[in-house]
Amino acid sequence: MNNATDQLPGPASVLLPVIRGAEWFGPEPRPFLLRVEVPLTFEEMVAALYGVVQPDEIASNPDLCGCVAVTLVLESLPELEARAARLAQDENRGTVQAPEFLAECRHRVAALLVR
Repeated sequence: MNNATDQLPGPASVLLPVIRGAEWFGPEPRPFLLRVEVPLTFEEMVAALYGVVQPDEIASNPDLCGCVAVTLVLESLPELEARAARLAQDENRGTVQAPEFLAECRHRVAALLVR
């Protein structure tokens, strides 16, 4: 298993882009922005992307963070944890359907977190 978390710094928090705007939440103007910090593991962030997005949807850091945020909101933290566990099991069994895209998701998340 290729564990990109071995290359990441310790448990320090990383300040990620704020996700806002019509691209993510619709064209209606809304008066408030709610910021929520959710402690996600590296593998949970990867799982939020793998099987959900296309490579061109995570080209920029705000897009990557937006995709993770939308998956988290739609599926919940417990489901994201379960998805990451299933993905790890599939990887250990050699049954990951798109290993190249999984590697790309890991690379993009690692690049986001190591700045």
